Amino acid sequence: MSKATKLPRGISHYRGRYRVRLFVDGYQHALGVYDTLTDAKAALEIARGQKARGTFVPPAERRQQAKVAAQVAERESLTLEQWASTWLAEMDLNPERSKATVVSYRSVLKNHVLPELGGMRLVDLTPELVAEHLAALRAMPSARHPGRKVNGVAPNAALVLRACLNAAVKRKAGGLTSFTFPSAPKHSRVRPEDVDGDVATPAEVAAMAAAMPAHLRVAVPLAAWCALRLGEVLGLERRDLEHLDDPKRATLHVRRQVNVKAGTITPPKADSTRSIAIPAFLLPALRAHLSEHVGPEADCPVLTNPTRRGTRVSQTRLDVAWRAARAEAGREAFRFHNLRHTGLTAYAQQGATLAELLHRGGHSDVSVALRYQHATAERDRALTARLSAEIEGKRDG
Repeated sequence: MSKATKLPRGISHYRGRYRVRLFVDGYQHALGVYDTLTDAKAALEIARGQKARGTFVPPAERRQQAKVAAQVAERESLTLEQWASTWLAEMDLNPERSKATVVSYRSVLKNHVLPELGGMRLVDLTPELVAEHLAALRAMPSARHPGRKVNGVAPNAALVLRACLNAAVKRKAGGLTSFTFPSAPKHSRVRPEDVDGDVATPAEVAAMAAAMPAHLRVAVPLAAWCALRLGEVLGLERRDLEHLDDPKRATLHVRRQVNVKAGTITPPKADSTRSIAIPAFLLPALRAHLSEHVGPEADCPVLTNPTRRGTRVSQTRLDVAWRAARAEAGREAFRFHNLRHTGLTAYAQQGATLAELLHRGGHSDVSVALRYQHATAERDRALTARLSAEIEGKRDG
């Protein structure tokens, strides 16, 4: 068609094509440019029909709606696995976060959450789906203790998944604006109970130490009578033991720990750097150990590999020796961490205050330290009973 041909109102020539426009409510709206007049007329008729029905939406507004819809679709396509990766990466860069915590969270998600739920969009997760998954985890047999009806997997998975989803809600990641986490399984005892309890007698501690290899023997009384965690014992260096010739000044400094989960040396757990007095009876053994098994350098580890002096012994090697030693001493189910519990219980029995227990144990949670004050109360009752018997005996006599 030539340019002389009269075009319908609302259609005009534009660079060899046909431009369509329509007035609606006093505003002119561009409907597009078309190659053929037929297409232009069709577009115009459709728009006029929408105008008559009151459903007309300007193309610019439609484009904006489409853009927003695409953005929403892209945002809501975020899966749990994708968000977890972002969350863990940000946590790993946070200097206030323990590296061991990040490693632990990553392991829990990788092994117990993401295989089943990782591919789901965040917006598709429901409390019911999470509850079903946690119930399935709860029903799994314990890998380390096959005879137990419960395992420690489900409570850990619930803790990590709740933190992950709470962070997503806070950021509105994946379009998730709220999430009601289902009632989570609580921690139940998985490890078979030690019939002899979680506190050893001084004689039992001595027996377990005697059963250890000579280069590791000192680890047992250090953990017990200085109330050290396993990682703190492994982290000790020569410079951390001062004034070993003077019982009134002998001091142990807790400055670092071997963090197995993080795979490196880190500050002690929960800012528990501290300096504590060393019991006098332990000093001869410490002096002998430093002389026989530890290099002269200030940063030489206290527990070293006998074939590579100056090299820090691994937790695996210590654990193998410990398991054999506790079995030989008749306490096969006794955990290394229970040595620390033993020492703090004995310390509490001497009348230590709550503040003193917090300091010696390097605790930040008062409720944990309060556990040891029960030992003081029990000791008080025992002494009171003896006092009562003594007075009654003398009174009746």
